[in-house]
Amino acid sequence: MAVTITDVARRAGVSKAAVSYVLNGRETSIKITEATRKRIHAAACDLDYHPNALARGLAHKRTHTIAVVMQYARMFSGWSGFTNEMMRGASEAAFQHGYDLLLHTTDQPSVEQEVAALMDGRADGALLLRDVDDPLADKLSRRKFPFVLMFSRSDNPELWQVDCDNVLGGRLATEHLIGLGHRRILHLTGVARSASARDRRLGYEQALREAGIDARAEWCVELTFAGASFDPVEALLRGPERPTAVFAWSDEVAMRLMTLARGLGLRIPEDLSVIGFDSTELCDHTDPPLTSMRQPICEMAEHALSLLIRRIRRAEVEDRREVFEPVMVERGSCALPSRTAG
Repeated sequence: MAVTITDVARRAGVSKAAVSYVLNGRETSIKITEATRKRIHAAACDLDYHPNALARGLAHKRTHTIAVVMQYARMFSGWSGFTNEMMRGASEAAFQHGYDLLLHTTDQPSVEQEVAALMDGRADGALLLRDVDDPLADKLSRRKFPFVLMFSRSDNPELWQVDCDNVLGGRLATEHLIGLGHRRILHLTGVARSASARDRRLGYEQALREAGIDARAEWCVELTFAGASFDPVEALLRGPERPTAVFAWSDEVAMRLMTLARGLGLRIPEDLSVIGFDSTELCDHTDPPLTSMRQPICEMAEHALSLLIRRIRRAEVEDRREVFEPVMVERGSCALPSRTAG
């Protein structure tokens, strides 16, 4: 049978309370002599006793565990450059604060069941990356369960959130292409329910409008993920008046586009300039290296987790919303439009 705290207390000749205080690092809360502390540690070592984390969490109403909740469980399986950076930032911050991470990978059939799963006592709070029309955040807010939205946003000022200025990012990317002389600029956007994709498209349209360029509906193609069908994009690239530049809403989509373009005999950047979004390390290893809008993914995830822990501990916070500015990282995938582009 498993060794219990009672066994340790009996071996050390002390109370269970004394064992609990010492093994949980709270011996300064009550008067415990150095000799007693050593005796308790020796007894625990002799019996090979390990505290039950779940029982300790129930007793203290804290598990020191944070749930990471994506919109779709499959987002964990792809481990894109974005996901890698996000999890690295969250993991480093969790380690610094003495917390563990729990990947919430079950797609519940209803939002009520998802709320119940998150509030079943396994996690003290959650980092949420959800679509703008998703009701989970509002439901958790009503139940007063601590969470922070990350890489997403809400118009509700009461919700805690960490995001990038995606409208600015979309505008800067498109302005860069316009500044090079491009006027036929294709935008590969994400699903409309994604706040990030929606805002990057808005920035793209703003830049075109300010430059006096018509935003052609057929030149804004929705690609929900990098593995989606690129048939509509291929048709445009084969057309008589093909785009000379592309702004993709993510690096993964941009890289897939580059492969497609080369397969059609197009040179990058001579025939087609390409800009992505996120600027992960993968951008340095494409051919040519991919120009991309950088959002500080790792730093944003660290900040979101640290903010969540402050919320769990009910610390004072001046601003519940933090917005990071994206920065253009120029590499080798953009150039002046080719004279032979038509």
